[in-house]
Amino acid sequence: MVIRLLTPDWGRVDLVAKGAYRPQSRLFATLDWFHTLEVDFRPHAQGLAPLRQADWEQRRPRIPLDRERYRAGLSMLELGEAAARVQHAEPELFAWVEAGLQALETSELSPLLELVRFELGFLDWLGIAPALESCATCGSPAPSRSAVSPTVSSKESSTAGGMRVPFSAGSGGRLCASCAQAARQAGMRVGTMPESVLDAAAQIPNRSPELLALSPPPPELLHRVLDLLGRFLDFHLESRLRSQRRFLAGANRNAPDRGPAPSLAPLPHRS
Repeated sequence: MVIRLLTPDWGRVDLVAKGAYRPQSRLFATLDWFHTLEVDFRPHAQGLAPLRQADWEQRRPRIPLDRERYRAGLSMLELGEAAARVQHAEPELFAWVEAGLQALETSELSPLLELVRFELGFLDWLGIAPALESCATCGSPAPSRSAVSPTVSSKESSTAGGMRVPFSAGSGGRLCASCAQAARQAGMRVGTMPESVLDAAAQIPNRSPELLALSPPPPELLHRVLDLLGRFLDFHLESRLRSQRRFLAGANRNAPDRGPAPSLAPLPHRS
């Protein structure tokens, strides 16, 4: 069978694993998703090289036993596959994906929260993280928390008390009023996002797992952050990940008619 590996020294590598299904094979019951392996192969300039040997270095048996962990793990692997270059060293990417899978295996945080943390860090590592707190174009406040952008209708800006701000994936994220207007005039697609979703996406990476465990974000808020990140990735990768197709197939969870989003709880006070 043909397998695809993410490696630190050779990036994305396709290999032939001959006889992997035979019980007497040295590869039998070793090749599976989510595990870190020690492998022996010699890349070929052309064609598929054979996988000579594979042994477990770090097993992660907990991930396949839970549906949400399994889906989150598939998303992490697929993002790593999308970013990896063929036969090009990817030590940072390998370490990031491995750390994400290990967190899924051992963390007591929800798989949904671990996936949010992974995707936010992944976008930052790629250098395409959306602007969440200030304008992606000019760097100014976008908008102030006490004001509603004059370029956004009252229905868009506040739905049942939920503040919304201009947002454009093509422009890099959150926009101030003047830059949103300029982007629309230039033919860019500019919508709005709940400010609480952008705030949560900005704050979650800065909170330790211990603090997140003490005050976990509501699942609805995490689903809205994942919806934002998934559609942002769609735009910049120019393809929809297989693992996210079902999640993103429905209506945009952050559309104005979906109502206000929950907010991330403030950090607990320490006595």
